[in-house]
Amino acid sequence: MKGRQSRGWWQVSRAGLLFGCTVACQSSPEWSHSACADAEERLGHRVCVHEVPSRQTWNAITFETAAVDQERSTTYLVPATDDARLPALFVDATAFESPEQSLHYKFLTESFPEFRFLDYPEYLELILDPERREWFAGSMTEYLVPGPDTVFGFTAWDLGTDPNATISCAQFQDLHDLLDTRLRVGDVVVVPANGLQREVLSGCDVPVYDPSTALGYEAYTLARGCGTVRRYTLGALAAAEQGAEFGWQDLLVTDEAPLDIETIIAGIVTGTRQGELSHLNVRSASRGTPNCYVRDAYELLADWEGELVALECGPDQATVELITPEEAEACWEQLRPDPVAVAPADFSVPELVPLLELPTSTTEERRAGVSRFGAKGANLAVLYQRIDPALQLQGFLIPLHYYQTFVTESSWSVDLGSGVETLSYQETIERYLEHPTFATDGAVRRERLDALRASMRAAQCDPQLVGAIETAILAEYGTDDVMVRFRSSSNAEDALGFSGAGLYDSTSVCLADETDTDAVGPSRCDASQPDERDVCRGLTRVWASLWNLKAFEERAWYGIDHRDVAMGILVDTRTANELANIVAFTGNPLLRGDPRYLVNAQAGELDVVSAQPGVWPEKVLLSVEAGTVVEVERVRGSTELPEGEWVLGDATLELLGVTLAQIAEVFPIDEAVPESGTVLLDTEWKLRHDGQLIIKQVRPFLQ
Repeated sequence: MKGRQSRGWWQVSRAGLLFGCTVACQSSPEWSHSACADAEERLGHRVCVHEVPSRQTWNAITFETAAVDQERSTTYLVPATDDARLPALFVDATAFESPEQSLHYKFLTESFPEFRFLDYPEYLELILDPERREWFAGSMTEYLVPGPDTVFGFTAWDLGTDPNATISCAQFQDLHDLLDTRLRVGDVVVVPANGLQREVLSGCDVPVYDPSTALGYEAYTLARGCGTVRRYTLGALAAAEQGAEFGWQDLLVTDEAPLDIETIIAGIVTGTRQGELSHLNVRSASRGTPNCYVRDAYELLADWEGELVALECGPDQATVELITPEEAEACWEQLRPDPVAVAPADFSVPELVPLLELPTSTTEERRAGVSRFGAKGANLAVLYQRIDPALQLQGFLIPLHYYQTFVTESSWSVDLGSGVETLSYQETIERYLEHPTFATDGAVRRERLDALRASMRAAQCDPQLVGAIETAILAEYGTDDVMVRFRSSSNAEDALGFSGAGLYDSTSVCLADETDTDAVGPSRCDASQPDERDVCRGLTRVWASLWNLKAFEERAWYGIDHRDVAMGILVDTRTANELANIVAFTGNPLLRGDPRYLVNAQAGELDVVSAQPGVWPEKVLLSVEAGTVVEVERVRGSTELPEGEWVLGDATLELLGVTLAQIAEVFPIDEAVPESGTVLLDTEWKLRHDGQLIIKQVRPFLQ
């Protein structure tokens, strides 16, 4: 390895092989099952086997690995509970178009009908969460070791961050006994997947082979990527991803290899080896981003923290070199998808408009509505003017005009590197976007956008606008003590090319809190809210959310010019004490070509889309023919209800299906649809306490 002094590049190369210890242990009784045979009969080809009795079978279901100390590999599942829906099995890696597609998630959803609609986060809990684990899962790999023989090492995946949740010695022993009985072509040993497992296995009576020190370097995806170096320990990585601390312009360095990173990143170097079929490895391969292991990478790359570099994972070594922002931009341009165009912002209309009075008769009027009021509000106005009033919420639209007035006329004191200046928010945004460090350094973006949003949320509002909103609320609702929702409605969301779901913020507003004589809570519309929720608070929170870090990053990834985006607001009734929240599609977004309507519903006021870990909504498929529901297929119940109880009854589901069919008939799609694409409608509903269905959002979904 060359010295650190150059700061221009760095590299490591392969090292020699080491062999771990072996400890004798017992085996468990053999099982006999037919799930794999049933799948083969159903699909016409083999997808798995329940045992590997011979070298011929092993060679037939595995693929040749690229690692220097490995021969062949596949993955396995072993039940963790007595009622697991599949028995122990080895995946046939050759049944898929490429080894990368033999992830358990794809294997399950593509091979067994009962898992066809399994959500990826739910799948992860079923193999990783010790409270909900249905299977132990991992890789089974043939390793080269000193001497004439090979060993067959299995990993057992867990998060590797919680000592109380890692796989126990007894579980490793049971796994080894079962897999050793099922795979009869050589010695089966445990391969620790992380440091916590090494601690468990150090005093466990089970044969162990640890290849983590067998190599100094190993490449998984040969590629070059550019970004700012961010180092994380495995224990800190999950929280960093949840907090959006890194993104597609960052190169990660970790002390241990994580099982997966869902966030798009520019590349990764891990300090421990990865399995060729780990989720992280598969994602990196599919994206074409560099991915390699370097022994002690976390320590070796410490001095590169925060540097803008190019990382290349080559066949025999990794190199890191400093690059300029211009070079980074050119590098990223090759990675990103084609730019997405958003509806142009039109600030010419200052009027607040009731949902039922927005012009929507022609394509031109509907496009103008999106440009002037944002997609969420304009789409709902289009829909409400074409459906039964009983399905609607009262509401009106606040145009993009007022967001633009706010950001151009409101100012703050900020230091952008040349001393404190007084700038409008619009001037600040322009300066941010022109600054090379802001464009290339995610940490700088996070810090500056956080500061911008905080200032915007604390800013004063135009009294005339607040007065106009007061008049509109009283005209629409007849009282000031009804809680309403201020919902984000930008021109960069709810479009075919850019959904923008979950990027922006909405909040509740109480006019009575605005018109009382104090600023002391609780809210006069809802005593459970400890603080007042006045109009200006609602306006600034929604406007500021246009600059949420996640929103900025996703727009940047899709090539949307941030100068072209603006925020309108949809004002409608806040429902309370509802029986259910519902998300429903006019088709099945999880299975291309399946015309059945997919319905997800959760009890009470619990969220469907942003559920807490371990909380899953009810899932139902509706077969609809000629506007009539002919079959209700209940795929899964809600985790929040006792088994056998359902969030939505058959009568409600039938009404929902009929109504969705009617909406699909009347809602116009004005954007050009790709020749190979199909447009579904993605809708959100409430089931009120009186049993009335209410639709609160509609967006086109390109499949």
